[in-house]
Amino acid sequence: MADYSPLQKAMAIAPKCSGFISFCSSSFIVFYVLRSPKRRGLVYHRLLLGMSISDFFGSLMCVLSTWPIPKGEAYLAAGTVGTCAAQGFFNQTAAFCTPTYNISLAIYYLLVIVKGWKEKRIAKVEKYLHALPILPGLGTGLAGLFLKLYNGAGWICWIAPGLPNHPDRHDPSYGVYRLAFLYAVAWFIICFLAMAMLTIYVSVLNQEKKLDKYLSTSMSKKKRTNSIKIRNQAFLYVGSMYMTWLFGSIFRFMQFAGKTPPPAIIVLFVLFFPLQGFFNMLVYFFPRISRKVETGVSLRASFQESRVASLFRLSSPFMSLNKGGVKSSTVADAVTNLEETSVQRKPIERTAVSFSSYEPEILSEKTPGENVDPPGEVKKKMELKIGETSEKDAIDELVQICRA
Repeated sequence: MADYSPLQKAMAIAPKCSGFISFCSSSFIVFYVLRSPKRRGLVYHRLLLGMSISDFFGSLMCVLSTWPIPKGEAYLAAGTVGTCAAQGFFNQTAAFCTPTYNISLAIYYLLVIVKGWKEKRIAKVEKYLHALPILPGLGTGLAGLFLKLYNGAGWICWIAPGLPNHPDRHDPSYGVYRLAFLYAVAWFIICFLAMAMLTIYVSVLNQEKKLDKYLSTSMSKKKRTNSIKIRNQAFLYVGSMYMTWLFGSIFRFMQFAGKTPPPAIIVLFVLFFPLQGFFNMLVYFFPRISRKVETGVSLRASFQESRVASLFRLSSPFMSLNKGGVKSSTVADAVTNLEETSVQRKPIERTAVSFSSYEPEILSEKTPGENVDPPGEVKKKMELKIGETSEKDAIDELVQICRA
């Protein structure tokens, strides 16, 4: 029996522990989404479902760790060339799909927060958001099978040089395939997510500055706080991927530079790499976890407005603006109510105003001798209100989706 070092034993055992945690976490998200027809019908939850299914297989491969590696090639190895190739295929496919789903999720947040897209419109492009990670993931996984790239890589079967007893499976260009099939893509995703989150941050900041012009200081502050919480949830999904890939990237950078990674980096790599499913679960249930910490309400309790002011409740600041039975749940409605209650009620004349494809009816108040804004100024104000309504309606809808 071969004598294995403590590092080799740690590389075989550590991913089993963290992989099992992530496996259970991803399984719970899959169960949680599939058990609810409401969640199954929403794009946001289906994207998390796709990511979790991918991580389910990836985490399972980490739980297996060295078991599928041909016997004698690693600590606890008990497999064959065939089992190693199978593990390599699922490992490569899942390792590609799971982080790439972060791009799809970032695009989803960009479309909702920055562009103001609503559920029906996003549903029309949903197939592309799923195809983006799945098709290249399956493609690279199958390519690795056909090229016989999958061998024991110390702690799992992946793209690695074949041992002397398997010369037909040795490819001296394995380092290029590692870079092309996974790490170059992962590092591109990290850069893309950083730019996407910066765009979301700037967009939310600009939207809230516009709100300051129409709302009182207390209302504007509360509205800003709620919008920031939506933005922060998007940031947390990105942080989950960064935590997963941080030590792995350090490990690979040192390898590509011809350096030997220290044992601590190796152990942290194999320990954190399988944990994205666990991090995703924490972020997915972040609204309920935050509510539990701040209010003590049970995690299983639904977000009922009669019971608790939700962390993500956007419409509540404007409910107090209702006058004369008029209900308002969007920024533009609240602004309209503020304007109507700031002057004495007078006879109202309906006037149709059209801006490109958007043709609302506007209540205009006219009194003799009253100064009227120039047409250009009226159009500018209306465009601002219409833009705010579109953006905030989309975010309001996203809040309800996250709370489903």
